[in-house]
Amino acid sequence: MDYSDNDDDDEQLYHHNKSVTSPTSPLQKRIPFGSDHTTTDDEAEEIYQKKINTTTLTNNSNVIYLPNKFNNNNNNTNSNTRDGETDEFGFLLSSKKSLSSSSNKKTLKEYRDLEIKWINVVSRFDAGTVKKDAKLKKLVRSGIPTSVRPKVWQLLAGVNDIKRKDQFKKLLAMPATKIYDVINRDIPRCYPDHVQFMEASGQGQRDLSAVLKAYSQYNPELEYCQGMGRLAGLMLMHMSVEDSFWLLVATIDRYMNGYFTPTLSQLRIDAYIIGQLLHDHNPKLAQHLEENDVTPIMYIAQWFLTAFTMTLPWESVLRVWDCFYFEGIKVFYRVSLAIMDLCKDYLLQSCPTNSELLGFLLHIPHSYLQPDALLDAAFSIQLSKTDIKKYAKRAGSDDASVTGLPFEDGIKNLQVNGNAAAGLGGGLKQLGGKIKKK
Repeated sequence: MDYSDNDDDDEQLYHHNKSVTSPTSPLQKRIPFGSDHTTTDDEAEEIYQKKINTTTLTNNSNVIYLPNKFNNNNNNTNSNTRDGETDEFGFLLSSKKSLSSSSNKKTLKEYRDLEIKWINVVSRFDAGTVKKDAKLKKLVRSGIPTSVRPKVWQLLAGVNDIKRKDQFKKLLAMPATKIYDVINRDIPRCYPDHVQFMEASGQGQRDLSAVLKAYSQYNPELEYCQGMGRLAGLMLMHMSVEDSFWLLVATIDRYMNGYFTPTLSQLRIDAYIIGQLLHDHNPKLAQHLEENDVTPIMYIAQWFLTAFTMTLPWESVLRVWDCFYFEGIKVFYRVSLAIMDLCKDYLLQSCPTNSELLGFLLHIPHSYLQPDALLDAAFSIQLSKTDIKKYAKRAGSDDASVTGLPFEDGIKNLQVNGNAAAGLGGGLKQLGGKIKKK
């Protein structure tokens, strides 16, 4: 069923629904979904197995490492980590962090019910059209199950429409360029605390290098920018190296136009937009930041260029990415304002100086940013694309630092979202914007 697009009604479609955490281990094979687990509900198990046997969700990935903090200095294990212990996402546990388990029987049954629901969604929407489905939006916002997440991301992003047979291999076979040295230097610093990328020159680092180098050949105008490694690394935690490459292409060339240019044009325009939106939404906090010379570019560079992978708890990162591929870049604005909402009391009462404010905004304790609280806050905010477009067009005249920068990229990004799509896997023809096909 189609629904008219009304940006201001977004928050009405979001109902608090705590996501069910995947009970899988970080090294679990992805397909089928955790069939080594058992449940006392025989009927649910029978339905579950039937759905698996009749539905194909192949993503060519044998192993999943699901991810928190990023160490810019090196790829050596920190002395405060517990040797060999990781969290459920594959990140090394610090000595102060304890393992947690959510694999109780009730959680498992709920999780499998959700998987079945998503399997039905994927199979139904292969050839369908979805312009704005309120039920699907609510389902996405409540969290996509780990086992189907990579497939859904690829379908929402329209990967099948841009993917070309053997092109990835051809790109890797092209002569090396100067940017390869920069990529090689950055690889060990992308995810030094994740088991998939810890080993110097290991398979994880080789895969990450391949994705980034292939993209630099695919899009020679952009080549490579720091931040891309965080995006590609997350993708590799969920899917094969070639699928990760094509999802990176769709993400950068479709959803994030202008962010990775040499001038970081869209990021600078977004800094102005976030500043204006914060004034509208929380003028007291906006004034406090301005009085201490803290401008949005100082913190949203980390937030946006890494798609929040250096800011949020990992479960929150994945939930934000679910919404991002369905709803587009508008989610980044919502999440940014939500972070400020959740942290405003501490920022106002306990951060009286520039250094304290920046120190907190760049290293926010994860207790503030748990997924349900974060998304509840994000989708309770009144925010329309009209407001974002208004400030984007005004940026050049109001802010000398962005004068002359093209605002069209940001407008194009706003037109791209999954719920304006031709359907899961249904093509890009009815989507706003296009991906350059090579």
